[in-house]
Amino acid sequence: MSETPRSTALIRSQRKSRSHKVSPATRLLPPDNAHPKFKDLVDLALLRVSDAATILETRPPRLFPTTETVFASYYTHDDWLIHGDLETELGRMRHMLLNLPERGMPTTCITPVRSVLSSGSVLNAWERMLPRLKTKISGETQWVTTMMRNQQRSSNSYHQKSTFVTIPIDYRTDAAASGYGLQLWETSLSEFAAQVSNGYVHQAKAFLQIFAYLKDPLGGLQSVSDKAVSLFAFMMTFLASSACQIAGRSLIPTTWQAAVAQAAQEALFLACPLLETISYIHFTGHQQLPYVYVELDQLPRSEFSIPEHVLHIVEEILTMEFPGNEGSCPIAPISISTYPALPLEQGKQMTVIIDGNHRATATMVLRMIAEYPVALNTREWGEVLDAFCTDHGLGAKWKVDLAEVVGKLNESHFVQLLCSKMELVQRFRNVRTIPALVVREDHFHTACQQRPALEHRPRLLLPIHQALYNDEELSLAFPQAGQVHGCAVGFKAMPLIQPTT
Repeated sequence: MSETPRSTALIRSQRKSRSHKVSPATRLLPPDNAHPKFKDLVDLALLRVSDAATILETRPPRLFPTTETVFASYYTHDDWLIHGDLETELGRMRHMLLNLPERGMPTTCITPVRSVLSSGSVLNAWERMLPRLKTKISGETQWVTTMMRNQQRSSNSYHQKSTFVTIPIDYRTDAAASGYGLQLWETSLSEFAAQVSNGYVHQAKAFLQIFAYLKDPLGGLQSVSDKAVSLFAFMMTFLASSACQIAGRSLIPTTWQAAVAQAAQEALFLACPLLETISYIHFTGHQQLPYVYVELDQLPRSEFSIPEHVLHIVEEILTMEFPGNEGSCPIAPISISTYPALPLEQGKQMTVIIDGNHRATATMVLRMIAEYPVALNTREWGEVLDAFCTDHGLGAKWKVDLAEVVGKLNESHFVQLLCSKMELVQRFRNVRTIPALVVREDHFHTACQQRPALEHRPRLLLPIHQALYNDEELSLAFPQAGQVHGCAVGFKAMPLIQPTT
């Protein structure tokens, strides 16, 4: 039967409605918490675990970006139909494993994972297999590192950004590896959820390791700390003891699984050491945004800034009205994450900038001029920059980034502005920290701007790229705007100097 104009229009309308973005559910948000404790974060996490088990009347706020996908956009109606509730980790995990092949399991890991899947209990076999898997991960990490270093031109001097800029290389994966990853997820989730429903949580570490590995196959295992396991076991025990009160009825296997997946997401986030000094919790839209203060000198660089953007931020800072009693100005927090440092086997974590390179550079420029005002009055500002970077232990990428900004600054009208605002600039001598939103890199579907897009979306970066590009010895860098994470729906401007309580 041929299509009539009316039926054709109806089909087009249905296709459009199924592909439209689904905004997160509206919800009542608590007021901002200006004096939070770590327990407040745990209580909010427990609300999300309870919500995953049975949707609460008022859905709790979500961590950013755990309801978003590429460019911080929302999932489509079709995505929701296929993968379930994409405000929960269960839906997001299934979407990632089925739709984002770059994030799949490495091909080299098929053999040890297949041996686990062939056993009677995935969780029991996991611990026995883990040393072999770690060897495979180490080898693949070394392969990626070597391939990326091979792009670099031999140079004894790092004075130009182009010397650092390198195109990302992904670890090797294929459809078969992705299939085994999905099977590992579904089998381990079913097994552990059944245990939790009967009050057993003794294999919490094994399941959390599987979860972290599938989220980030090369770096994920390093995030499973003792604290993360304890938090995960605590939330599972809480769920098992209060399941009837949460739902008003017995939970079914699928809701146990949703709660287990959500608790795994929450436990890894809460175990981030940065949250031990939580300073502020901002609630906006559907999001919960936890802010901390971090030492600016301790942040490595993975991506260069655009000098014109940096100077615009400097101008905004110097021309805004703000109370001077704190010796600093309010600024939109940057975004940071902890990630394992290379070599991964050492188990060390570093704090990296995920978003906000321009704000970080602008703050650092103002600090330098506050300490060395002569930088505005001499052509030998390079010597001043050398002294500043040495004083603060800043690496080569910081130095190259600052050099380009200061060079542009000294050729522009901003010199007059800075000289006229020198009293204000001097306040930046006391700035040691910068406010930051704490996120996890493996929550993001980070867009790679250096490689051609796929048919329906950008190519993605992998979480392991944060370890590679932030490593000072490797000297790799993204170009300006080389990676795009997306932004939260709002922010709370925070003073550069942390208020005393």
